[in-house]
Amino acid sequence: MILHVLLVLLACFPITSHAEAPLFLNQATKQDQGLVVKVVDSDKLVLENGQRIQLIGVQSIGLPARKRIEYDEDGEIIEVEDEGLITIEEQALTYAQEIVEDKKVRLEYDIEHRSPEGYLYAYVFLSDGRMVNEELLKMGFVNLSLAPPNLKYADRLRDAYKESRDQKRGIAGD
Repeated sequence: MILHVLLVLLACFPITSHAEAPLFLNQATKQDQGLVVKVVDSDKLVLENGQRIQLIGVQSIGLPARKRIEYDEDGEIIEVEDEGLITIEEQALTYAQEIVEDKKVRLEYDIEHRSPEGYLYAYVFLSDGRMVNEELLKMGFVNLSLAPPNLKYADRLRDAYKESRDQKRGIAGD
């Protein structure tokens, strides 16, 4: 009898692994929403629920170099004056933080969902309708990185990249 009850319960409530769980709330439109709590890099975000997002079609130019700490002969830290130069990597990270961090966003997914590192691939849209992936390309703060099968907005992203190159913005600047 107990075995019969367990079998009925298992049939009603199937056990699913994390990998089989839905990747997004709305399976029909492949969209989701979330609050961005951290910009890890100019092409990677973390949502309030812990989900890690990789922007589709763009590749970061890298994180800003860490400031080197210098010590005197007694092992005390030497205060090094900031040269006042802001690297392109710092500009890219700061811009990404300004436009998306602590903002509610709409995520739109394409065909391939996850990166090998476990990031969820997405096009990220701000409440005003701008696509973050596109905005970063327009400013020249990321490289264009289109990879099949995620090509839904390929033309739009190519145009943004071309605009930054033509206007010599960001990494295309002199």
